[in-house]
Amino acid sequence: MNFRIYSGDRTKVSLPCIAWSRMNDDGIPAACEADLGAVAAHLLVQYLFDRPGFQQDPVPETAQDAIIRAHCTCATRLNGFDKDPEPYDIVPHHGMRDATARPVWKVGQRITCADVLPGNQKTPTRVLISAGRVVENRSVPPSGGCVVSVMAKFDNVEDVLAFPGFHQLFFYGDYKRQLIQYCRLFNLEPVVV
Repeated sequence: MNFRIYSGDRTKVSLPCIAWSRMNDDGIPAACEADLGAVAAHLLVQYLFDRPGFQQDPVPETAQDAIIRAHCTCATRLNGFDKDPEPYDIVPHHGMRDATARPVWKVGQRITCADVLPGNQKTPTRVLISAGRVVENRSVPPSGGCVVSVMAKFDNVEDVLAFPGFHQLFFYGDYKRQLIQYCRLFNLEPVVV
């Protein structure tokens, strides 16, 4: 494995991918790109279900009616904070800069997808909720994009191009019903996808 560490010629700032992965494994919400909705989703998942989530960017896979979610930061203790980590390797960030952990998600594993869309004085906070299963871990490269790349099929989703949200969290387990109930209890608007 070749790692290219850029010196001052590109940037002097290191990426926090390993730190974010470790923090989420330890139950400390850490979200990329200063996304407040993603931080809220991490909090929700971590405190309700005792496990970390995977914040990612959506890519519809129309040939298989699936959705690929990719990012360069992913926790490894996907089964829970007190459980063993999934198998993972250490790979360079897609920009060939710093290292990151790339866990292998269990194919067939039931997962939940949650996205918190913060509200304001006029609109309530909405939580996008869906459940499905992991169908593949995409290899990057040769596929492009971020190095943690998980493809999933979601229940009752027929048009993957219309699947809403950005920086959603995937997490192990089917918790759709529990998230809907939580939203109703705390005056959040559940939006089942």
